Amino acid sequence: MKNYEIQKLNYDDYPFVIYSTSYVNPIEDIDHIEEELKLLFKGKVIFDLLLSNGASSNRFVEAEFDGDKFNYNSFKALPEIDNCIAKLSSDFYRRHSDLLENSILPNAHQFLIKKGRM
Repeated sequence: MKNYEIQKLNYDDYPFVIYSTSYVNPIEDIDHIEEELKLLFKGKVIFDLLLSNGASSNRFVEAEFDGDKFNYNSFKALPEIDNCIAKLSSDFYRRHSDLLENSILPNAHQFLIKKGRM
């Protein structure tokens, strides 16, 4: 099983979001992510690391992709995120609630996500 899922967004600032799908940080699979994104686009992507980092200030990370590789100096945590992206992320994890069991999230957070309140 991959530790991430890439999803295309209809969002100008971030055309792709990469979701964590387990407690393993998807950035550990950066080579595989680069291969999947290669030749699709150039620009910023956002990582949602909820399952590996929890609901902390480093849940969302922005990175610049040049069409071939990520610029490792461009990775930065986003303590605040656009409400549209936050809603898309919440919807993703609510629809894929089975992923929550293989995360670092406490049961209370898992419950809130399943109920659409986080």
